[in-house]
Amino acid sequence: MKTNKAGKSTPDKIEGLEFSNEISCTKSALNAQRQVAFAADLFLGDATIRLLLESLAEGVVIIDDSATIVLVNKQVESLFGYAKGEIVGRPLNILLPERFHSDHPKHVTEYFGKPKIRPMGLEMELAAHHKNGHDFPVEISLSHLETTSGNLAMAFITDISLRKEAINKLESRNQELDAFAHTVAHDLRGSLSVLIGYGELLTDHEVNLNEGQIQESLNMICRIGRKMSDVVDELLLLSSVRKEDVIVTPIDMKSIINEATFRLSQKIEEYGAEITLSKDFPRALGYAPWLEEVWYNYISNAVKYGGTPPKIVLGGELTEDGYARYWVKDNGPGLAPDEQIQLFVAYSSRTNYSKGNGLGLSIVKRIVEKLHGQVGLESEVNKGCVFSFTLPVVK
Repeated sequence: MKTNKAGKSTPDKIEGLEFSNEISCTKSALNAQRQVAFAADLFLGDATIRLLLESLAEGVVIIDDSATIVLVNKQVESLFGYAKGEIVGRPLNILLPERFHSDHPKHVTEYFGKPKIRPMGLEMELAAHHKNGHDFPVEISLSHLETTSGNLAMAFITDISLRKEAINKLESRNQELDAFAHTVAHDLRGSLSVLIGYGELLTDHEVNLNEGQIQESLNMICRIGRKMSDVVDELLLLSSVRKEDVIVTPIDMKSIINEATFRLSQKIEEYGAEITLSKDFPRALGYAPWLEEVWYNYISNAVKYGGTPPKIVLGGELTEDGYARYWVKDNGPGLAPDEQIQLFVAYSSRTNYSKGNGLGLSIVKRIVEKLHGQVGLESEVNKGCVFSFTLPVVK
């Protein structure tokens, strides 16, 4: 038995709570006695408080004015990875990221000088330190207790990692939507302007057009209409990629390539493009309709922006890290490093809109990443481009 400041006897251990009077070899017997006295003052007289503390969803850490941990509840074990006996009696810094260690004693002193119930860190992002070494974001509310053994501070701690992740995803999605909206507006506005121009030309009775000019105008209207239809199709594809979870299966990549090149046959003929396929393509896991769009975008860009005439090589190989890598190599002018940086990102208002890639490559990136792969680009000025993507292999 030990005696607290009020002269009351207290046990070394209180039933239902894991306290220890052997706080640390470096702590004096007086400090050890003080910790037990605090514990007894808090919980010996009221089992309801004891049960309430243990039932809280938040982690609760109680410290004295020297920033020594007096008590914790069960949730603290889940949050920080420590057993109660590992942290009771230890400095509070054990639960703080190292970057907070130097300033925190000052904050503790200020709080005990004017204790009140309040949230902590309103103008800063708070973090806690896990036993395994990683830091995680938290919200903390502070309260205080007056006991016969002295004043205590209570911290109610909530792990907000999932909330932060959700917020970051939402912000990223909003930025992406803004960029897509700008891209679509650019595509459609440009096409509509040309469409209106040709329409007005045909309906202007004061302009005399011969049959060849009329036919040329009608052909251009049809071409622009198809381009606008492609933009709508890309948006529908993007929507499906964002929302759907698909089942991946072993893919016959040559068959998918054949479908993509068939869709591009008119453009390939128009540009006089020469396409060569490697003999073998490694088998990978994927979703055929989406992968057809990947090949369609890569090959279409190689045809439009390749050399004169375009010479394109399609190939595949196994990588050392266990993935299948596929590529489209062209003989075009290549891209400078500063042109490559934003190539797979939907164009924003701050990005130069060039080469009309629009939504295509940003959708390719989203598709490949959703299939657990990565997109890639290798290019030098005047040496063409190699656009690639990886997929998990069939095991």
